[in-house]
Amino acid sequence: MLSDKERRDLSKAKTLWDDNEVDAAWEIVKRLLLDHPHDPIVLQMGGHIYEKSGNTPVAYHLFKSATDADPREASGWLNLGRIAEDLWRTGEAERCYAKALKLSNRDDTTRCCYGNLAALCIDNARYAEAEKWAQRLLKEWPGDQGALSNLGFAQLGQRNWAEGWVNYRNVLGTGGRTAMQFKGEPEWDGTPGKSVVLYGEQGLGDELSFASMVPDALAHCKKVIIDCDARLAGIFKRSFPAAKVYGTRRFKPVTGKVETWAAEDREFDASLAIGQIGEYYRNAPEKFDGKPYLIPDPERLLMWQALWATKDKPKIGIAWQGGIPKTGARFRRWTLEQLVPILKSVDAHWVVLEYKPALVELEAFKAKYPEIDIREYPHATLTKDYDDTAALVASLDMVFCMQTSVAHLGGALGVPTWVCVPPCSQWRYGDSGESVPWYDSVRVIRQQKGEWNFGQIAAELGAHFRRLPRAAVRAA
Repeated sequence: MLSDKERRDLSKAKTLWDDNEVDAAWEIVKRLLLDHPHDPIVLQMGGHIYEKSGNTPVAYHLFKSATDADPREASGWLNLGRIAEDLWRTGEAERCYAKALKLSNRDDTTRCCYGNLAALCIDNARYAEAEKWAQRLLKEWPGDQGALSNLGFAQLGQRNWAEGWVNYRNVLGTGGRTAMQFKGEPEWDGTPGKSVVLYGEQGLGDELSFASMVPDALAHCKKVIIDCDARLAGIFKRSFPAAKVYGTRRFKPVTGKVETWAAEDREFDASLAIGQIGEYYRNAPEKFDGKPYLIPDPERLLMWQALWATKDKPKIGIAWQGGIPKTGARFRRWTLEQLVPILKSVDAHWVVLEYKPALVELEAFKAKYPEIDIREYPHATLTKDYDDTAALVASLDMVFCMQTSVAHLGGALGVPTWVCVPPCSQWRYGDSGESVPWYDSVRVIRQQKGEWNFGQIAAELGAHFRRLPRAAVRAA
């Protein structure tokens, strides 16, 4: 049992942790663990410290040790469930939350369990279940912001657009989506005739997808200013010439961005995250036209077309991994070896669309399979100007990829794109079907029972290109 002094030390460690002084907090906890290696409260504090420092595997083992030391403490199971969820140990996380709920005698623990279960179901495209957990939380704690945002994701995943966008708004200002204010302006409420700043606040793929709604905003606003990722500034300027585009999204501080803009763009009425304009422009199925909306650089496109004219075969882009650990990267990756049936299904020039260098992996692969024509063009894919990548993708006959941002790029350009989506997919893909309303040119291939049927996909891909006349392939 901890002494009074040790309890004060533990309290000091928590204060340091609250202040992000994780190294100093750990020094205290480490000392306490030397004398009390099985104390569940100390172990949990150690887990929180390692979780905040980004060392999730160590945090997992500390939280697990805490539940071993005191299996009757609900908060221990809640913490273990959360960290297991971060490690995509989904079944274990659900079991932990169930134990926490059974043992819970505190409202805050119960509330967190409901919210975490809703989020877990969303991450695994189980949107109807997610909605039930969110509604259960809201029944007991009306107005809970996290529950409302989870409800929004669940409703959008089920394509309940009108209600989904309204609830999705509640995630603005949380860890999931940044809410920005440039100079004290209000959030835009959709009123036409205003000068509005639309800012990106998620990943590159999200910015690409949400940009499909920019023409709607341009049709209703007096002026639209886009604050986007610098990599997208060029293609957005060309695609939306009536908007003023600045690649200043990541500039710090936010309030200093406006000073870098042209004088006539420093006065505006309101601002809004670009995704949230779906509340006004994508609130019913018929509001999605699925048509291409990005325009590649014509000169860069012409260069790729000139190169492809020397290759009398289909040109197919390929990307075999996507995401980061937090977004389920372990389920969003293949090896090139797994893709051999795909790569052999069509006598094509396979163009690597990976966003990380693949040369070493490619050299080993080509030494084993010299008959497969696959190549990386790093000046087009490993670039800080997404216009380079867009021109390359626009020149291709098809894109075949794992769920990653290039699927959005292919759809935005109108390039036939087959995107493979695992069960831990994103709400935009829904939970069933081969189509997504955002892009007519995108086909969704879903993983079945934890396996990818590469043989079937290869057969379909081969049949697809056999049906196309050679002239059509070259012109695609």
